[in-house]
Amino acid sequence: MAAKSKESAVLQPVSKSGTGKASKKNITYINVLQVLTVAALLGYMEYAVTSGKINRIFMASPSSIVEEAFHIAADGTLWPHLILTLQEVLVGYALAAGVGIIVGLIWTMFPKTEAYGNVFCSAIMAIPKTAILPLLILWFGIGFQSKVVLIFLFSVFQILYSTVTGAKQCKIEYLKVARVFNATKMQTVFKVMIPAALPSMFNGLRLAAATALTGVVFSEMQSAKAGLGYLLSESQNLLNTPRMFFIIILVTLISVCFVKLIAAIEYVLCHKWSRV
Repeated sequence: MAAKSKESAVLQPVSKSGTGKASKKNITYINVLQVLTVAALLGYMEYAVTSGKINRIFMASPSSIVEEAFHIAADGTLWPHLILTLQEVLVGYALAAGVGIIVGLIWTMFPKTEAYGNVFCSAIMAIPKTAILPLLILWFGIGFQSKVVLIFLFSVFQILYSTVTGAKQCKIEYLKVARVFNATKMQTVFKVMIPAALPSMFNGLRLAAATALTGVVFSEMQSAKAGLGYLLSESQNLLNTPRMFFIIILVTLISVCFVKLIAAIEYVLCHKWSRV
């Protein structure tokens, strides 16, 4: 009896509340360290620049970055460039998402179309997008259209192949049940294949969202008359380091928010299948 009681004591599961408290303490401790690290870095930047240890051309103090941010926001310099860049990203990304998902589903439903088109998509995907930028400028000009096409090329293949991968991972049992209930091809796609492919599909959408803004900023730096990339290039030519830092931080924040938005949409659409 004593041996059994000891064995049951050993096999007794650990209390979840204790584990949760420990994890919360660890997370709080790590977060404090992260905040202190960022604060120390910002403090050193402020000290090094204001004291003259680092030239203001090579580094900007946090206070000067904030001051420059308020300045270009107040005088209206920022907003036309920001709005244009967001429009280019949204249009290019939306086109890439639509084409990538539709073509991915067609490839899954009709394998011969994948066998035909895969080689062409692989060849186009392998081309460095920065290398074809001069051609895009020649064909579409330096305005809105060339930026949209470049974002489309940056994003569409990640979404396409993620959709194909997710749709092919759909369990055979689900497809058999659909056949048993005499589901049509469209019903099978929208009620079986797409729900099964959503996690992989959104993985591609998140990756594409992270690279879309990078692509448009690079394009605007090379050839544009407006946009955040143009504003960044102009700041570099004028040696306006605080503005350069602010634009880099702004682009980073927008990219992070874009990825978080896709993750939130994924949660709304996928949480009801999370327990399947």
